[in-house]
Order: sequence, then structure tokens, then C-alpha cells
Amino acid sequence: SEELPVRTEYHAFVDREVGRCGAILRHVEPRRMRTRTVFRMGEGAPVYLVDHVVDHDGDVRRWSRFAYDAPGSETQHSGTRDADGTVHVDGSVVPELADAFGGYGEHLVLAQMLADDEDAVSYLQLDESEPGEDAQQAELRRTGVEATELLDGSTVDAERIQLVLDGRSTNTHWCIDGVVVKSDWCGAQSFLVDDVETLCAGLDPEVA
Repeated sequence: SEELPVRTEYHAFVDREVGRCGAILRHVEPRRMRTRTVFRMGEGAPVYLVDHVVDHDGDVRRWSRFAYDAPGSETQHSGTRDADGTVHVDGSVVPELADAFGGYGEHLVLAQMLADDEDAVSYLQLDESEPGEDAQQAELRRTGVEATELLDGSTVDAERIQLVLDGRSTNTHWCIDGVVVKSDWCGAQSFLVDDVETLCAGLDPEVA
């Protein structure tokens, strides 16, 4: 099969009360995705930064390594998954995570689901920020087309995709032609933008 080209995705992070407050930057390669998330929830609040990398064989459900680094909270975790499914997290074997993959991989599973025109995808999700916690049963499901407002105030018709974790609705994504244009992360939202200049426009200098 033909490999997808390397691409960089820029998503502006917006909080309902604070407004433009941060960014999500994804560098997507055929067998690796690096996600950097940075935001500040208002003046005087600390800058939140996470740098995450996942390696896989072309399907993130068959991941081989992840690294999670949140320098502000001095939180670091790493994991490896062997060909036989054995998972090590921070150096220890974790048998219950053999069939799970990290929440940061949700973006790749969603993209594949849209490309394959599937109505729903179920999987087991681990939290890379707290990999010692139990994995959760996850499902991404299409819920229909609806009008939604974009960053510039325009309204578009987009397909709504809902993430359900252990029976609870959590993240919501709106997609047009197989591309995520907006997401709601249980309150704060992110919007696809064209380039890094647009991404950084109006941001706190320490965040940008």
C-alpha cells in the first residue's frame, strides 16, 4: 500500500472563558506521530506543555514505543510493546495493557476510521499521563452531520464523531471530507488552522 506523506497539523486551542490560549501541533509520519500541546489558562496561570511521541508499524493499534514528557509537572513516562504484545511501562511489565494503546493515538484511529468509512471503532485505551491506571474501553462512533461554528465565526456542516470511554461521552470531533476541523476536549476546543503563523496569532508570548 502507498504510504501517506509526512504532514504537520496545526490546531488552535481555545478555552470558553479565556479565549485563544494555546496550540496542538502534530507531526504525522507513516510510522510515527509527535504531538506537542501547549496552553495557559489565563494570566498568571502556569504554561502547560506536553511532548508526546508514538511509534507504530503503520497502525497505531500495533504501537512499539511511546514517550510522554510534561516538563512543567516533571512528569515523564515511556512504554514499549514487543512483537508478541508484551508491554513495558517505565521499565515494568504490564500484562493488562497488552491490547491497549495510548489516548494520543485517538487522532490516528479517527483518521483511519474516516478513511475506511467505518461507522464505529472500539479499542482499549491507556492514559499515557497516568499509565498505572486501568485501561478504559473506548469507542469512536459517527453521530451524524450537524452545523458547527469554526474559529473565524463561520458555520459549516460537519460530521460529528463522539468518543465514549467506559460508557461516558468525552471528546467530540467535527470532520469535513475526512479531516478533523474542530474538537471539543470536554470543555476546551481546538480548531484546524492553515499554518504556524495563524496558530500563534494572539497567543501569550510564553506560549507561542
